[in-house]
Amino acid sequence: MTSSLLEQLIDALRVLPGVGQKSAQRMAYHLLERERAGGQRLSVALAQAVEKIGHCARCPAFSEAPVCATCASASRGGH
Repeated sequence: MTSSLLEQLIDALRVLPGVGQKSAQRMAYHLLERERAGGQRLSVALAQAVEKIGHCARCPAFSEAPVCATCASASRGGH
């Protein structure tokens, strides 16, 4: 048996640190009742971030490029 879309949304929100069942439920209800446009923006931003952001090859920073801007900077000597 599959869970409802609302249950799936609540479960998905629970992956965030410090978010339990009640907080996730409040967030889901807020997005659905008052902030649908914000929920859509959140969905797009999250999907793009998960797809396009990784770790820099030289340091632990997040970057959309293989090497982050700091490590790529000429002032850092290219490393």
